[in-house]
Amino acid sequence: MLDRAVHGVLAIGFPTVVFVKIARQRRAIGKSPVILGKAGGLQGMFERLSPFALLFWPAAFLWAVAGRLPLAEGPRCALGLALMIGGGLVSGSSVFLMGRAWRIGLDPDNRTDLAENGPYRWIRHPIYSGWLLILIGSVLVIRDSTVDVAAAVTALGVLAQAMREEQHMLRTFGERYARYAAHTGRFAPRVPWRTRSDGGP
Repeated sequence: MLDRAVHGVLAIGFPTVVFVKIARQRRAIGKSPVILGKAGGLQGMFERLSPFALLFWPAAFLWAVAGRLPLAEGPRCALGLALMIGGGLVSGSSVFLMGRAWRIGLDPDNRTDLAENGPYRWIRHPIYSGWLLILIGSVLVIRDSTVDVAAAVTALGVLAQAMREEQHMLRTFGERYARYAAHTGRFAPRVPWRTRSDGGP
């Protein structure tokens, strides 16, 4: 029952968070925060396909709730559910913690301040980090090849978008963003490796 409950919460919670944030952001900035399809090449293709993810994953989760998809059992299921719950909490909270800077796509007119509160103190893309956890958890819990392929394609899109956003932020904020990126990780906190000088022990 827990596995179906988790899928049910994600199926309803994911689109709810997105639509609520879109409505709030529209009121805050006076225009739609959704800017998609303006990029060229492979990235543009991912952008144009991204709305399908908004439909596919809630539908897949509802399909799992209805018992139409085979689900794993035992430790594999437990680990997958833990990743999905954790990823949902991280991604959902990070959407609102990003404040006025939140967009779907890249807005060339966006000159808001950098988001550096909450998980943004350690991770540059906690929304995507949460989604990657959800994707890994889904592959572990739902034993279906279509879900596996969709998770891989979604993960590639997430990585491509994250790298594109970083290039945009570097052009927008320059040295300030470079300093921020130097002490944060892309999808996970940066490990503080110790360094020593040539004359050190």
